[in-house]
Amino acid sequence: MFFEAIRNQAWIIVLIFAVMTGIATFKHLKFKGGVGQSIGWSLIRGLLFFLLFYIPLFNQPKISGASALPTVGVVFLVLGAILFAVGSKQLVRAELQGIKGIPKKIITTGLYSIIRHPVNLGLMLIFSGWYLLWSGIYALYFLAVFLVVFVFETFWEERNLEKEFGEEYTQYKRHVGMFIPRIRLS
Repeated sequence: MFFEAIRNQAWIIVLIFAVMTGIATFKHLKFKGGVGQSIGWSLIRGLLFFLLFYIPLFNQPKISGASALPTVGVVFLVLGAILFAVGSKQLVRAELQGIKGIPKKIITTGLYSIIRHPVNLGLMLIFSGWYLLWSGIYALYFLAVFLVVFVFETFWEERNLEKEFGEEYTQYKRHVGMFIPRIRLS
């Protein structure tokens, strides 16, 4: 009952966040194509954000007998939000360079001493939690595709970091897990 009431009004909240995401993107993007291209990318990003979060709200078949999924979804949302917030705070403190946003030096403190991509893991947990919260079959199919794409994007990011930092980043990778902390047995 509670989730049904939220679902009926959630599209408004999602739309507001989509517009805010588009505006935030526009403020920070500096493309060679000028303002027109920045507005275009901002609109695309806002629309994608809206679709990603709105898909579970569509009327679709639900997974029957999965009463624990919404609870797991809330736990994932909270953990993801914490990882995203703390990781982003550390990332913002680092000086970033270029359009790819690569830091000027490898961040190896705080969460980045435990996992290499806390922001990406946080986002994946947030999306997973959101989709599990609504337990729609089509949304879960979409979630699987999203997670695969996001992991590929993270590997692309890793490749850029290896190009930028070389052996220093390779050493960092040996000691720190991508999404799961490495257990040291010594």
